[in-house]
Amino acid sequence: MASAVLRLVSSFCGMVLDDESASSRFYMAAHELVENLIKYSSGPEVSIELALEEGEGARVLVIRARNEASPERLREVERRLSALRSASDPVKHYDELICETAMVEGVSGLGLARVRAEGGLDVDYTIEGSRLTIIAQAPVAGWRGDERFKG
Repeated sequence: MASAVLRLVSSFCGMVLDDESASSRFYMAAHELVENLIKYSSGPEVSIELALEEGEGARVLVIRARNEASPERLREVERRLSALRSASDPVKHYDELICETAMVEGVSGLGLARVRAEGGLDVDYTIEGSRLTIIAQAPVAGWRGDERFKG
């Protein structure tokens, strides 16, 4: 299932973006988010949404991943995402996480930090009850435009 979703993301990015670098960054973000959905969901309801939206003076490509998680998992992800969001230097934060988790077996917690540090995407989240939504987004300049979708 994950590979089918990632093919869809790749096709979407190829269709709407005229920037291979942006396409690869969003593909990487989608990969990390799908991996989290598979690994951490506690219920059957999961979704991933990819949208090109109008931002302030620019188009923004947004990926939203939603799933249900246990209270313990939500506390942990909130702690990690809060630290990620508030990090003034995403690359330094990512490097620190690499050092912290290098000797911990079976847990890395690096995926979303990678999205922000390597992908240059903003990462945000919301928690409503047991539902977690993680949002990764960035403005995109190489937009193919509406003419591609006419007819």
